[in-house]
Amino acid sequence: MYRVVQEHLETYLSLADDPAGNGLPGYVERDFRKYLECGILARGFARARCAQCGHDFLVAFSCKGRAVCPSCTTRRMAETAAHLIDHVFPPLPVRQWVLSLTKRLRYFLRHDRRTVTAVLTIFLRVVEQVLRERAPGAAPKARGGAVSFVHRFGSALNEHVHFHCCVIDGVFEPQHADEGAMSFREAVLTDADIQSAQVRIRKRVLRWFARQGYLDEQDARDMAEWRNGGGFSLGASVRIEADDRAGLERVLRYCARPPFALDRMKSLDAHRLMYHLSKPQPNRRTELMLTPLELIDRLADPIAQPEPDFQFDQTVDW
Repeated sequence: MYRVVQEHLETYLSLADDPAGNGLPGYVERDFRKYLECGILARGFARARCAQCGHDFLVAFSCKGRAVCPSCTTRRMAETAAHLIDHVFPPLPVRQWVLSLTKRLRYFLRHDRRTVTAVLTIFLRVVEQVLRERAPGAAPKARGGAVSFVHRFGSALNEHVHFHCCVIDGVFEPQHADEGAMSFREAVLTDADIQSAQVRIRKRVLRWFARQGYLDEQDARDMAEWRNGGGFSLGASVRIEADDRAGLERVLRYCARPPFALDRMKSLDAHRLMYHLSKPQPNRRTELMLTPLELIDRLADPIAQPEPDFQFDQTVDW
């Protein structure tokens, strides 16, 4: 892959250049160029030395890329999962919720962080509401706990913005007798509850898109009545028990995984690459045949715009 990007990036950038200013975003080009410098000693390094034996060695700086570099994305996946297991998730049952939107709405999620945030907020609020309803004895103000991952890619190296959320399978509420202590009430969900959550999410998301002017109000009402979920898909079949920490770490690694798997990529010759798919496509294809420029173009799609520096606002009601 490094050879492909090194030899064909300049050609790809020249073809993507648009005099009107509508070409490749600068952050996408920077991610590719940083990948080409990753692990190169000439681009900077740290020297580690043992004071006792005098042995020393050099460690090249990494690019810390979030989409292109297989080494950095894989390391981030492992570090994220380990951190969440060790410091974030308590020993409680966790359910993975996965939400995908209809293709007509995915266009607005591609490069608009505000739209992604709005859909994710609706998603988590509905899930919390369902958990509260299905947790026996839960108070009206009981709260849930979740860690969310926004995926901008599909299994076929295609751009597909969807959401993976690891949600504690229940709600928390304060214990009045012991200030600062929390009690947990586990939820008992059925397939009907998950289907109900899908219907609520679909109606609220469509209503939000109509209010923003992205959809005509009549179109939004019609889409809410479409059969088979109307292009919305909500899955919540994966549940990890409280004592299965290894299973939870596997799920978290899956949620934090890179956009592609390097071991599925094979170079046939200088002009053709093959990418083995994790599952057959609707047309029963099990691999993709790509040129180097097509591969770079598919890798560029899921690169997200960098987030601005966060400024804490004490007026926000968390």
